[in-house]
Amino acid sequence: MTSTSETLTETVARADDLSPGTMRMVAVGGHPVALVATEDGAIHALDNACPHQGYGLVTGTLQSGTTGGTVTCQWHNWKFDVATGRCLMGEEDVTCHPVAVLDGEVQVTVHRPSAAETRERLWPSLRRGLAADYMGQVARDTVRLLDAGATPAGIMADTVRARAAHTDGGVGHDMAMAADCLARAEGAEGDDRVLPLVQGLSGWAEETRDRPALPVPAPDASIDLPAAIETEDETGALASVRGQLAAGAGPDELRHQLLVAASAHHLSYGHGIIYTQKAFELLDRIGWDAAPDLLPHLARTLVRATREDTLPYMRPAVRALAGVDLDGLAAAPGPEATGWSAAGDPGAKLTAELLGATEAPIARAAAAVTDGAGIDGLLDAVVDAVSLRLLSHDVALEHDHGDGFGWLDITHGLTMAEAARWAWRADPGPHTARLALWATWLGFDTGRAERRRGGTPLLSVDRLALRASTDVRAELGAAIEDRRASEAVALALGSDPAEVGEALAEAALADGAGSFIVVAHLVKTVEAARRESGRRATSLPLAGAARYLASPRRERFVARNVADSLAFLRTGRPPRR
Repeated sequence: MTSTSETLTETVARADDLSPGTMRMVAVGGHPVALVATEDGAIHALDNACPHQGYGLVTGTLQSGTTGGTVTCQWHNWKFDVATGRCLMGEEDVTCHPVAVLDGEVQVTVHRPSAAETRERLWPSLRRGLAADYMGQVARDTVRLLDAGATPAGIMADTVRARAAHTDGGVGHDMAMAADCLARAEGAEGDDRVLPLVQGLSGWAEETRDRPALPVPAPDASIDLPAAIETEDETGALASVRGQLAAGAGPDELRHQLLVAASAHHLSYGHGIIYTQKAFELLDRIGWDAAPDLLPHLARTLVRATREDTLPYMRPAVRALAGVDLDGLAAAPGPEATGWSAAGDPGAKLTAELLGATEAPIARAAAAVTDGAGIDGLLDAVVDAVSLRLLSHDVALEHDHGDGFGWLDITHGLTMAEAARWAWRADPGPHTARLALWATWLGFDTGRAERRRGGTPLLSVDRLALRASTDVRAELGAAIEDRRASEAVALALGSDPAEVGEALAEAALADGAGSFIVVAHLVKTVEAARRESGRRATSLPLAGAARYLASPRRERFVARNVADSLAFLRTGRPPRR
């Protein structure tokens, strides 16, 4: 792709040699062109390569009459208007070229666009592909845009502007997976950028297909944003975000307000803080100028989120949290000052207590913070406890449609703990100290199936097998693909953590799941495990993620929804939590 454009005109045939209703392939400057003569006497020129997979259009069929014609690519039945190139059946248009007949000679002009012209032509095509959830078109346009000099961040930014308003009640896993996939794409080179980037785009396409853009109110910076979210004033919350952005508010200012709002409740099983984290990480990569297209819809998400702390099963934890001095927790020194370690005796004891608790250990967690763990140390123990739950999850539950508990319920414990750590480090204070306690409760909740079934596993890392590998990316990838979970765990524990993290990231992106929501959880769980393992030089979160990826899992939820619906409609009782 060049920085300058080029236009070539060549004589390719004599008009007398073209029979109406026929096609032939010609070349202009080496560029293959389908020359089409229709029954009405017109001559048209199209790219010969079908934009789907490159099959020659002249090997297809032509239907023409007195008002133009249609060419059909026989390989997959895509159809194109010969006069405009518009796709009549399929996904993308084909490029048309000007034709002139001078003194009986047919001349075709081919314009070779510059990189900048190519990008401008492709942006609308990518947006159409995203809107229709045509992943072939999205993938092809992504490759073409990258070849024309677009960046992964630029492609994702354009997608956010085009699709964020079309989400169903606010941004969610579409945006969260986009943030992690973009980070992966930006860390790759060449064609290795394409898969993670397109996986990140796929969530927007699948989750917003055929959905209208949700309205946004006029900006009003005078509205208190946390108060509007707390009172579920959606219009006010969106107006506040838009107004503050218009007035020049920056990331720190809006992040603080949204964290105050997100920490007030245990929102949507941990997703309130996870989505807040991912929104700001995404904006760090695509640029703050995309904030008006994204943050109002994050505010919408927080307004509509389930306030889980108002539900009966969280009442003991809420009562315990009411007695905690959050200011004192926020002021408590952390491991860097006290020397507290999750790998030492106090840390191991706290992890075991979190695993063995029969009631939400809020008071114990608060005491640990002030006894030297600090917020970071508490979250270390939560991460270790949830990682052990991943390593001991009874996979038989994945096939029990009468039990709603599964892998995803455990992964939230890891991803929320990592999000709570992000929040604490970005904006430390009593509100983010509360988030750490919410994360502690969720870590406790990941054991509800074991408690219901009569036992809590106290798995010891010392009992796990280790196996080092000099080619862990290939071996671990194969173990995951073949569902050899024990071998995957052994490799994750015994091999270089950085290589293990790379192997897990590749496996998460490799279409090893049957639905978008599972892919999204694979990606964000692996990313959280990589960050947590790298921060403390521990392989435990990586091992938990490896077992999750390599084990049987419920990847579609139709049967479970049927079981839940039948149970409710036949008995009048809601599904067992």
